[in-house]
Order: sequence, then C-alpha cells, then structure tokens
Amino acid sequence: MRLRQRLITGLVTLLPLIVTLYLLGWVYTYSGAYIQAFLRLFGLEVPRAYQPLLPFVGLFLAAVLVYLVGTLAENYLGKRLIVSLERSLLLLPIVRDIYKAVQQIAHTLFGHQEVKFSRAAVIEYPRRGVYALCFVVQSVGGRLPPLPEGYTAVLVPTSPVPASGMVVLVPSEEVLPLEISVEEALKYVVSAGFLLPEKPQGPLTSLPQRAERPS
Repeated sequence: MRLRQRLITGLVTLLPLIVTLYLLGWVYTYSGAYIQAFLRLFGLEVPRAYQPLLPFVGLFLAAVLVYLVGTLAENYLGKRLIVSLERSLLLLPIVRDIYKAVQQIAHTLFGHQEVKFSRAAVIEYPRRGVYALCFVVQSVGGRLPPLPEGYTAVLVPTSPVPASGMVVLVPSEEVLPLEISVEEALKYVVSAGFLLPEKPQGPLTSLPQRAERPS
C-alpha cells in the first residue's frame, strides 16, 4: 500500500513537470520547421547558418503570442471575440467537456479569482465526524432572512476542479480555520489530496470537541 501511494504521489508530482517540458520541447522541435514553411510562402529562405537559431525564435514567438492573447483578452473587442470562440467550442459535445475542465483548472491555478477567499478551513461535512476542506467566502450576517446571524458562506471544492464545488452555509463557530495558505489548499484539492503542505505555518487549532449525548 505504501509503495502504491508513493508511486501515485510521484506521478502526480512529476506529471505537471513532464507536460510542461513536453510542450516546451514540442515548440522547440517543430517551431523551426513552421517558421521556414511560413517564410517559403513569401519566397524567403533562411540561410543554413541561422537555421539552428530558429527553435529559439519559435520559443520567443510563442511567448509573444501568449502575451498578445492576454492583452487582447483584457479589452472589449478581444473579450467579445474570445466569448464567441468559446460559444462555438461549447457546441461540440466532447470538446465542450475537455475545454471546460481545462479552463477551470487554468483559472484556479493561474487566473485572477473573482472571489477572493479569506482563508482555508475545514467543516464537518457531509456528516458529523467527517471533515471536508473548504474556502471561507464571507460572513452572511443577516442578509439571507429568515436565516439568523452567525453563519458563514464557504465553498466546498471538488477534485481536481475546485471551482465546480458547492457553497454551504455553516454556523461560524463550526468553521475551523487551517494554518495553511489558500494556494497550498488549492494544490491539495487539485492533486486529489496527494500534495499536502510539508509543514503548517503555525500550530494547528485542535478539532472542536463534540458534546457527548446523554445516555
């Protein structure tokens, strides 16, 4: 069991690195050929002495392309164009599921969260004695009548896409804050629980003791 767990943990740890290196290697290997093919359309040819530099030019152009897409996505016309493209992709059954999953993971790890979680915590969910990691959104107060004051809205994420979780209203005293950052908690969720923080930032708060039922 320990061997299997370590193999899975190693796979989860190495997989992002392998995918990143593979993508960089793919761009490095094939970008030179693509650049030469593009130049041939205009009757241009790269001198043989400069051909070894073409892969580095491809990496640079790929970075420029990513930057330009990011710039385009920040203005009104760019957003409209991207929304139109997304709607077209969402019409395709299989492509739709893949695109939405990758989009949610990318937004979770790299994007600017529209909702800023104040901290990571745990709550007893879905039943007493079972704890689920959650992200504290905000105190509800008396803004959801007839729900009384003293409740907190938390997001209970799902693995490996935290954004597909559910919002739960929990009594504030039952929300147990964790001494880890939101980023560390997100890594824990995305890795399906394999990537735990090495050390807590401070002493962990003890779990609340449940009152004994009278016999």
